[in-house]
Amino acid sequence: MEWEIVSFEGMGPIRFGMSPAEVAAIIGPPESADEDDESRREYRAIDVPIVSYEDNVVTEIEAFYEVENVSFRGRRIFDEPGLAIIQFLEQENGGARMNVGTVLFRNIGITSGCIDQRTRGDHSITAFA
Repeated sequence: MEWEIVSFEGMGPIRFGMSPAEVAAIIGPPESADEDDESRREYRAIDVPIVSYEDNVVTEIEAFYEVENVSFRGRRIFDEPGLAIIQFLEQENGGARMNVGTVLFRNIGITSGCIDQRTRGDHSITAFA
């Protein structure tokens, strides 16, 4: 499956504003979930993004490096050197903010986690509404 990030719209076939049932119809039911009164975070196989909800609608979609074919504006996020991707996202965003390993690209609706570090296990990209 292709996981193209579209700023403020979604990632791949998952769109912000979808319900858990709509997401499950596309990528299957979650294997587990964390839940409280207002939010829910669903986990599936490691090669499928993690989906987060607030008030029962998708607000974040997070992919770790095991998810194949994650891209933004034609660039494969996990197939290129992390520093090159950070620089590309910073250019597309018009700057960036960094805090404890997470880089915020607010203007394009993306955060990245540890993409520029050598240990791939923590490499992630999150699209947000």
